[in-house]
Amino acid sequence: MTGEQTVTIGSLNLHCGLSAAGRPFSVAEAIGRLPADIVALQETWWLRDGADDPSGADGIDATDDTDDTDDTDGAGGAGGAGGADAVAVAARDRRAELIRAQVRDGTSLADLGIAPRPERGSWGIAVLSRLPVTGYETVDLGQAPGDVASRTALVCSVTAPGGWPLRLVNTHLTHKLTSPVQLRRLARHLAAGPPVPTVIVGDLNMPRLATRVAGGYAPTVRGATYPAHRPLIQLDHLLAGAGVDCCSAAVLPPVGSDHLPVLGRFRRRHGR
Repeated sequence: MTGEQTVTIGSLNLHCGLSAAGRPFSVAEAIGRLPADIVALQETWWLRDGADDPSGADGIDATDDTDDTDDTDGAGGAGGAGGADAVAVAARDRRAELIRAQVRDGTSLADLGIAPRPERGSWGIAVLSRLPVTGYETVDLGQAPGDVASRTALVCSVTAPGGWPLRLVNTHLTHKLTSPVQLRRLARHLAAGPPVPTVIVGDLNMPRLATRVAGGYAPTVRGATYPAHRPLIQLDHLLAGAGVDCCSAAVLPPVGSDHLPVLGRFRRRHGR
């Protein structure tokens, strides 16, 4: 298996462009520091009506989960970069296809418990892929009691180098203690379809041991990812399913968010 036939996948919870202390950071620069073919993002943020974001946090238009275009002219976006959609700008700079799914619309950072800001916008997840995307879907994982929204998984099918199919599943599960229920529900949904080499990535809001509820998926990254300034627990994961082998995986240095990024390199399992 040559290096050209492997796929590098990165994942980062952006925390809406703010550190744990509420300090803004450059979303585009944070994404640019992930050396990956595919980048999965959680807690992306976009302000409605093109309003300027007083927090300085870069944003993303997450109102249409079928939007895979690069909105780089600033229309419909918000953020510290002159109102530009920083995630779309990052996708353009990487020459990557952008796919995004809205998790909650018409909410504020105050409603989400992220920052004392009243401006209304959209909160979601996104995938940036340098590899050809052949299809995608969103999967509703349900709303946990007391959570702010029904959680969603973004399932993207891509063609890996060498022509093999890969299913990349990006999700941000609930922090209300029932994240293993949502992960098990996601794994069952994926199992109902045809067998495809699959990697589940994202902020799963559970420790490494709990990811075993996703039968058939093995954790690959080992290391605390939260909080970024003093990591104590691993909440961010890359889970390899049947048909995929992990060549390497690591927790990366901080990029400004309250979570640390994770990165892994994968190849198709021999004989599949």
